[in-house]
Amino acid sequence: MRLPVRARAFAGALILLCATIAACSDSNAPDNITVQVKDNSFDPMTATVGTGATVTWNWAGANQHNVTWVNTSGTSNSPTQATGTFTRTFSNTGTYDYYCTLHGTATTGMRGSVVVQ
Repeated sequence: MRLPVRARAFAGALILLCATIAACSDSNAPDNITVQVKDNSFDPMTATVGTGATVTWNWAGANQHNVTWVNTSGTSNSPTQATGTFTRTFSNTGTYDYYCTLHGTATTGMRGSVVVQ
């Protein structure tokens, strides 16, 4: 049995719509990432993630460091520590700059950023 032209066109449009939604949902999926807190550097210095992603900072060096936000917007800074982790989930797009108060400033030294797309 052959479907009428309108039914075939509707089915084709529906398949295309489903494929588009699937592709969009995959490209907007959160990309959780780990930033290594090394002695006097963040690796990577810039982390790019999707909305809803969680970034984990993992202390991998011997010295104490912290993650201090340039613009806090209600977000807590990490404690100063030599071991352990610190996490933050990013719900909104934008660029979030941070630095270690012991080894940098907002513009020089040990600093980094998270870009949320």
